[in-house]
Amino acid sequence: MDADALKKMTVAELREEAKKLGDVKGLATMKKDGLVALLSGGATSGGSHGKSGPLTRGDLKQKIRSLKKERTAALQKVQRAKVDEFNTALRRYRRKLRRAARHKAKP
Repeated sequence: MDADALKKMTVAELREEAKKLGDVKGLATMKKDGLVALLSGGATSGGSHGKSGPLTRGDLKQKIRSLKKERTAALQKVQRAKVDEFNTALRRYRRKLRRAARHKAKP
């Protein structure tokens, strides 16, 4: 299905379509944008970015650095809404990085 057709569907219909894909984690709490991205084959909210598997610690650190640069640019342009979005994304990636570090530290 194309993204336009998916956007016209309700969240309940999108979840039913996503169930057909198999075992998708976080499906019950996923919002409409995430469901549309999942079904259209775009980036998923599970953390993949074109590669198979989860993000590595190096990938997470690189993403954090790029978000910081974008946030600085938004601060200079006085785009408060964008800055808030970047802060939220930074918190999310820092949390993932801490989890990855804990997971690696366990024997």
